[in-house]
Amino acid sequence: MKVRGIILATRYVLVIFIAFLVILPFVLMFMGTFREHTDIIRRGSLALPQRFSTDNFRKVLFQYHFDRYYLNSVLITVPVVGGSLVFALMSAFALSVMNFPLKRFFLLGVVSFGVMIPEVFIMIPIFQLMHGLGLVNNLLSVILPSLAMSACFSTLVIRSFFMGLPRELLDSAMVDGATFWQILWKIYTPLAIPAIVTSGALTAVWTWNTYITPLVLIHDPLKMPLPLGLALFQGQYVANIPLIMTGATLTALPPIMVYLLLQPRVVLGVTQGALK
Repeated sequence: MKVRGIILATRYVLVIFIAFLVILPFVLMFMGTFREHTDIIRRGSLALPQRFSTDNFRKVLFQYHFDRYYLNSVLITVPVVGGSLVFALMSAFALSVMNFPLKRFFLLGVVSFGVMIPEVFIMIPIFQLMHGLGLVNNLLSVILPSLAMSACFSTLVIRSFFMGLPRELLDSAMVDGATFWQILWKIYTPLAIPAIVTSGALTAVWTWNTYITPLVLIHDPLKMPLPLGLALFQGQYVANIPLIMTGATLTALPPIMVYLLLQPRVVLGVTQGALK
């Protein structure tokens, strides 16, 4: 009994220590946003701020165009999340309920392929396609590829949820005269809220943090999203530690908040999809 208690206590101590190591950089980054550069150099990065000041936030947001970077990231993330969920719901319903030729090909060859292939591998064809469409240096050049790849992932997540729903639900709705369109939006979609939230949250985080696609397709600094704007900002002000920490905090805060707020539903959606 004592040995079991010692093992359990050791596990808790190890988990707390690992959590401390993970959280510490974020805490230091956040505290550094309220400090001055000379204070960090003189007293070190582990010291608390002598005076809490929001000057760094004001400078980064309005003087160094992070407000514009924020707007660009929102304009990219919202259409990608919304569009990918709409397309994913329709494709997941078709792949889980309807029977049509080449169904397995579309599931394994198209949807799964879109999830497995990294965007770096197809960046040259994407650039050529966007250049041919005249969309280079346009936010649509980032939105369209991200939407396509995110829809593939969301399709797999939502399809696994739909596959777990009883077939009698579909049969009874069809007996009552409901069409496939009505069944999808009035029956299946409300039941799939956990899977939809899971897909939406993960897609939002991935899209917010996207870097390679805008790096290749966006050249105008005023059209860059936050991760790319942060890299540009870091290259220009590498010597000013508080400003870099402020920019990193502003970039990381939205996805962290989204995940913390939706974390229970994300876990529920993943576990339900796995169990079903």
